[in-house]
Amino acid sequence: MIIVIIGPTGIGKTKLSLALASHYKTEIISGDSVQVYKGLDIGSAKIKNEEMNGIKHHLIDILEPTEDFSVALFQKVVREKILDFEERGLNPIIVGGTGLYIKSVLYDYNFSNSSRDRSLDELYKDISNEDLHNILKERDNESSLNIHMNNRKRVLQAISRSKDNKVSNNKNKDVPLYDFKIIGLTLDRTLLYEIINKRVDVMIEEGLIEEVKNLYDKGIKSNSVSAIGYKELYTYFDGDYSLEEAINKIKQHSRNLAKKQLTFFNNQFNVEWVNVDMKNFDNTINKAINLLDK
Repeated sequence: MIIVIIGPTGIGKTKLSLALASHYKTEIISGDSVQVYKGLDIGSAKIKNEEMNGIKHHLIDILEPTEDFSVALFQKVVREKILDFEERGLNPIIVGGTGLYIKSVLYDYNFSNSSRDRSLDELYKDISNEDLHNILKERDNESSLNIHMNNRKRVLQAISRSKDNKVSNNKNKDVPLYDFKIIGLTLDRTLLYEIINKRVDVMIEEGLIEEVKNLYDKGIKSNSVSAIGYKELYTYFDGDYSLEEAINKIKQHSRNLAKKQLTFFNNQFNVEWVNVDMKNFDNTINKAINLLDK
């Protein structure tokens, strides 16, 4: 059985995944679309080596920030990992907040011949990012929840796939391919937003500005730096935001992402929800284990 841990940003997925991996004596597959990149550590809340407790993690630091990553590639790599786990008699734990990526693995999504239609660049060249994202939302709302409107390249890729009926209208996309159980972490919305705001402050203290400046100075403009925490500071370095405005935008966009993640998870998955006990996280761990062992 595959164990899947989902939940909004900042809620404790990493902590739970470590506890479950230790309990079930297995390894962890990251279901995050940013943690695959080397050098994008603080902004992606990437687990540090010393925090792994000797538990092997997969799909972390596998690409340079100049390389492209996609849901189709994620699906391919993770399914290969699942086969490896099965051969070794291990139950994979997939943990992350990128809902579409995780669903593409668990269900019968078909990405064959899903290359981007370059003619769309010309067709939509005079349309704003917001209007382009609204087009995607009309054609494939599921994908739009996971792609920021300023990530124009990924928006065009998703529109291309929906146009060719390769993802959105896939008749088998709700057919599960594996035996799995999904544990979702949830929390009172007000408290969750407070945690997210504090989390951003901690990232700043830990050196997020310096991390992003290093990428900015290298001239990296790929999809990797369109993630929350990176794109706002890029705008600050471009001189369009003050630092205070950029940090406030990171917090706002992080809260918006958490809301979208919860909407996606509720609409797309059959989730065993666990309310996080912030005073005693062991209670959260025990609830998850009890649900998995049923």
